[in-house]
Amino acid sequence: MLEEDEFKKHEFLKKLGKHIARLRKSRGYSQDRLCLEAGFARGTLSRIEAGLVDPKASTLYRIGTTIGISPKRFLEP
Repeated sequence: MLEEDEFKKHEFLKKLGKHIARLRKSRGYSQDRLCLEAGFARGTLSRIEAGLVDPKASTLYRIGTTIGISPKRFLEP
C-alpha cells in the first residue's frame, strides 16, 4: 500500500502526464513526431504521459520547446 505522500505523488504524476498529452495533441504532435524532434525515445514519453515516471525539468523543457509552449504550462491546471 502506498504511503499518503507516495499516493499524492502518483496522482500528481498521472495528472501531469495527461496534461502533457493534451498539450501535445493540441499542438498537432503525435508521440512519434515529438520524440523524433526532441531527441528521446518514444517509450520515455509514453511513460511520462502515463504518469509512471517523474520527468526531469530538462525533459519538460525539451518537450515544451519542441511543441512551442513554455514548459511552465505543464504545471498549470
